[in-house]
Amino acid sequence: MADTSVVLDRYNCDLNIRFPGSQFSASTLNQPEGFRIMWGGVRATHGVCRGKVYFEVKVTDHLDSRVGAGFSEPHPNVMRVGWSVDGPSFALGESAWSFGYGGVGKVCNNNTYTDYGQEFGLDDVIGAKLNLDVNPPEFSFTKNGRDLGLAGKVLNYQVGRRDMALFPHVYCKNAAFKVNFGQEPSWSKLPTGFKFISQMPVGERINGLKAPSKKSNCEMIMLVGLPGCGKTTWAMNKQATFPEKRYNILGTDLIIDRMRVAGMARYSRFEERFATLIKMASDCLNTLLPIAASLNRNYILDQTNVYPSARKQKMRYFSGFIRVAVVILPELSEHERRMCQRTRENGKAVPADAVRKMKANFILPEEKDRDFDRIEYAELDKDRAQRLVIRYNREGI
Repeated sequence: MADTSVVLDRYNCDLNIRFPGSQFSASTLNQPEGFRIMWGGVRATHGVCRGKVYFEVKVTDHLDSRVGAGFSEPHPNVMRVGWSVDGPSFALGESAWSFGYGGVGKVCNNNTYTDYGQEFGLDDVIGAKLNLDVNPPEFSFTKNGRDLGLAGKVLNYQVGRRDMALFPHVYCKNAAFKVNFGQEPSWSKLPTGFKFISQMPVGERINGLKAPSKKSNCEMIMLVGLPGCGKTTWAMNKQATFPEKRYNILGTDLIIDRMRVAGMARYSRFEERFATLIKMASDCLNTLLPIAASLNRNYILDQTNVYPSARKQKMRYFSGFIRVAVVILPELSEHERRMCQRTRENGKAVPADAVRKMKANFILPEEKDRDFDRIEYAELDKDRAQRLVIRYNREGI
C-alpha cells in the first residue's frame, strides 16, 4: 500500500491487536483467557495538525468475553474512538494528549472520565470529528449520523506544529472493528465542512513513526533484577529518553495495567485474586513473545529474569535482534526503600517466599552463555553486583 495511504498502523499498535484482513479492520486477541480482560489500541498511519478532519469506526463483532469467577464486569465488550499524538502508549484517553469517546457513554482525557453522548456497541458507526480551525481546537463525535455535540477542547494546542499532530486512534476490548478513513463513502453522514483524513492534501498528512527497516537494527533489552529494584522505572526512562526508538515495554505489570476497569488498575480491586491475575498475565506474555519477535520493533522485557534457563528460553525467540542484558542491582538499603515505595503507591507486594526463592537461584548473566550481545550494569558494577548476588544466594537458602 502506498506510503500516502491512511490505514491502521501495524507498527503503532499494541501487540494484542490483530489484523485478520486489510489494514482497515482489526480486533483484539482472545486467547488465552487473560486477553479477554485486556485492552488493545492502534493508531492510523497518518495524523494532522490543521483542518477539519473526520473518520468513522464500526463495531463489527463482540468476541467471547467469558472469564473465570471473580473477573466479570459490566462492559466486557467495549471500545473507545478518538485522537492522540504519536507516542509509545496506545491507551486512548489515559494521557494528556489523548482524547476518546467510549462505548460506556463517557469521554475521557488524561484518565478523567465525563458523561457524554450515550452508550454504543455492535453495528454502531461512530464518527470522530476534529476541528483544528478554531482556537482552542475542538473534538466531538457522532453516532449513526447523529451529532452528539462538543466533547471537549484541546487546550494549549499549537496548530501547525507537526510534532503535535493528532492521529485517529481506536482502543478496545473483546471487539472487532473496521475503520473508514475515506476509502469508502461515509457509512453514516459526513459532517458539513469536514473531510475524511485520507481526503486531506497529502502534504498536510503527517506520518507516524516508522518501524526499523530490518531485524538486525532492532533491540531486545532484557532487564535482570529482583522485584522492586527499579526495573520499570529504568524501562520508562529509557523509553522517554529515546522516543525515536519507540521501545515497547513487555512484562506482566504492563499487561495488568491494560486490564483496567473504568480507568482503575486491577491491583487496587483484586487483592484476593492477585495470584490468579498474575497467572493470566503470564499466559498472555508467553503468547506475545513470539509475536513480538516476528516484528521489527525495539523491546524492553521488564521481568525479574534471574533464572538462566528462563533467560535462554525467552531470548531464543529474538535471534537476529541486538540482544542486551541490563542488570539492575541497587544497594540493599535502596532496594528496601524502593520496594516500600512501590507497595505504598500501587499496593503490589510480591510474597516473601517467592522473593526468597529468587534470591536462592539468582545467577548473573555471563558472556559465555551467548544469550546476549552485551551485558550492562545499570547501578552496582559487575564485581559489587556479584558479591551482592552471593549474599542473596545465602539468604535465600
